[in-house]
Amino acid sequence: MFLKIGELARRTGLTVRALRHYDDIALLVPSERSSGGYRLYGRKDVARLYRIQALRRLDLPLADIQGLLDNPAGDMSEVVARQVAQLDREIMQASALRTHLLSVQGQLQASKEPEIDDWLLALENMVAGAKYFSDDEQRTLNTRRDGFTDAMAPERAELSTWLHSLVAAGASPESPQAQSLARRWIAMLLEEAGGDEGLLIKLYTMHWNEPSLHALTGVDRVGIRFISHAMAFARLQLYTPYCSADDMATLRQNYVAQTDAWPPLIAEVRQRMLAPAPTDGAAMRALAMRWQALSLAKVGGDATLHAKLQQAFRQDVALRVGSGIDEALATYVGQAVAHLNATSSS
Repeated sequence: MFLKIGELARRTGLTVRALRHYDDIALLVPSERSSGGYRLYGRKDVARLYRIQALRRLDLPLADIQGLLDNPAGDMSEVVARQVAQLDREIMQASALRTHLLSVQGQLQASKEPEIDDWLLALENMVAGAKYFSDDEQRTLNTRRDGFTDAMAPERAELSTWLHSLVAAGASPESPQAQSLARRWIAMLLEEAGGDEGLLIKLYTMHWNEPSLHALTGVDRVGIRFISHAMAFARLQLYTPYCSADDMATLRQNYVAQTDAWPPLIAEVRQRMLAPAPTDGAAMRALAMRWQALSLAKVGGDATLHAKLQQAFRQDVALRVGSGIDEALATYVGQAVAHLNATSSS
């Protein structure tokens, strides 16, 4: 018994156009042709079509389906693993959306009509996160945020208000109030990141680059720069036990001026480290040159003072907290700089 293409389409719920496409790409070629050239599908064709439809429910590309059907020994475990990974991503996105909808529901129950911007900005936040974080990192952040967001909301609101008032008043990032604010702000972000300096620098990069998040968090680039400069002044004070009075005078003239250049460089080096890129490769050599140039610029070109700061940074954990530089990254970039210096001296 053979079915013409129209009958097969009607019985399976597919379109004639789809069946013709399957024929064109050799995914489902009819066993016979009538004397008039019409496609005729037999029992084996129908069985193959149902297998195709079953695999399509897994959202597999047609090329992958063809490979699996034409090679019975194909690795189905890989297919299933890909589908599990896709489901994990969808579950994570659904969980983030659920969190936002609960917030909106709370507004509705409080008789506060949510603005359309509330919806759009939250969705933009979800999209932005996927640009900067791996699936595992997003899961980690979402796990940390469960229960954390509500608990930290009062402090976040307090710090945001304090930040806006300091910026509006033209306060210096060097002021004690600004430094206190910066320490609390970085501590809050680190808690959100579970103490992971790598996640911290990604959070900074995302919030710096995404204007939609400025509206969502109430902190724009002016505020972000104010916090980072205030934190640089706070960190500068920690070097006092390791430096002379003349050293500190040099640092006060140069250290904070390099603040804005560090986060993007740290983020790029971490990306190379995770790739992983060899520390003596061309890509890392260029980054090591930038790293060394910035390191020397913050000490006014004083190599002896630079060595003091390096030793203090390695020994004093407090200097590394909130810097975006953990021990692994420091070791990696140190090796790249060593390769660079060895090449320069040879």
